[in-house]
Amino acid sequence: MWEGFKRDYAKQYQTMEEEMSRFSHFITNLKIADMRNEAEARAGGSATHGITRFSDMSQEEFVATYLKADPSLRAKDAPIANIRASPRADLGAVDWTGKFTTPVKDQGYCGSCWAFSATEQIESDAIRQLGLTYILSPEQITQCAKGALGCGGGWTETAYGYVRNAGGLETEADYPYTSYQGTTGQCSANSGLAKITVTGYTTIQGEENMATYVQSTGPLSVCLDANTFNSYTGGIMAACGTQVDHCVQAVGVDASAGGYWKVRNSWGTGWGESGHIRLAYGQNTCAITNDPTYVTVAKV
Repeated sequence: MWEGFKRDYAKQYQTMEEEMSRFSHFITNLKIADMRNEAEARAGGSATHGITRFSDMSQEEFVATYLKADPSLRAKDAPIANIRASPRADLGAVDWTGKFTTPVKDQGYCGSCWAFSATEQIESDAIRQLGLTYILSPEQITQCAKGALGCGGGWTETAYGYVRNAGGLETEADYPYTSYQGTTGQCSANSGLAKITVTGYTTIQGEENMATYVQSTGPLSVCLDANTFNSYTGGIMAACGTQVDHCVQAVGVDASAGGYWKVRNSWGTGWGESGHIRLAYGQNTCAITNDPTYVTVAKV
């Protein structure tokens, strides 16, 4: 299994000591995956846990590297959407993937999930509101947003505020992602290259209101507890914590009995279900209702 893991994920280690340390984490993570599978069975979920690209990392290293969303930065006065209609269970799975989303991204060895979540939401709302499809730059937010720590963490609302104050976001092609190895680098934004700006953002309260919005309108940026995501390989997750530490994007929902949220992550298409995870609907799984937001955008 270890040799297969190294081959499948192109893992190479500099010394035998490093490999033995990683192998020790691998063995521990196999045991953790078994425990999580048992917890899923007890919770009535169908998610499976097993070997992923993170299987040679300790849980502590995984959390310290990837789960850097900082809920303390959440705005206290964000406008709240006035949604009254109940979600429709008869619609089945509503999925905006490919219509109001760009391809799955990869934040690499950097705690920039908050910047990716914000970028993805800005992209989605630009497609939905303006009919414009751009692959925008999470690196610009990662390196330039004041009040955040780049790879060291941040929050989606901090990112929105930066984009609004900076006059817009450049494309990935003009401002490529270089923080993959965990070094944030210096801001080098060029306002003359900005394509889309944020004019405001709104939060939604309550899981039913979130579902109504996603069913009728489009994706939402969400921040949640991803502590167990490192071993997720597929299925609908029901066993999850409530300590918010990661920002992603809800791109679909099934509000029927046994339904789920479809959530887009920023760990590449090789993780989960082609870069996505499904979370059980109707029980605030992983604290998904913590701070769902959408933005209003304008062309620069």
